[in-house]
Amino acid sequence: MGAFVGHGLLGWMGAAGGVPVGWVLGYGVGGLPFLVVARILSNNLRRTDPASLKQRLEAEYYISHLLLAELAQRGEDLAQYEEPILQLLQAESGDRRQHGWTSLQSFYPARAEALADYKPEASAEACRQQVEQAIGAKA
Repeated sequence: MGAFVGHGLLGWMGAAGGVPVGWVLGYGVGGLPFLVVARILSNNLRRTDPASLKQRLEAEYYISHLLLAELAQRGEDLAQYEEPILQLLQAESGDRRQHGWTSLQSFYPARAEALADYKPEASAEACRQQVEQAIGAKA
């Protein structure tokens, strides 16, 4: 659009100058929905009590990293939230396992180190066995 408008106003020189202007404006305007949604989600998480955040941790696995970050920011002991993350690592869905693995690496680095060879893209059964072995080794 920047090139089109620039060309209409100033010819080919306007088109050349309109490209970067259009890119910057498009990037800014295109990023607004993300910023608005991120702000709404942040406000929602901030207003939610810890028990509800734990329930959401199981239901809304795809934002588990944000939920754990909010709980950590409040000073909550994250050890009590490790079990739902370990359950994600054993899920049938590869998507759930991937999100669980990302959260485990970020918030439970010692456990992630114990599961260093864990691969979320492996079969659900292989992931389940590996997590159970790591849990058994800790106990």
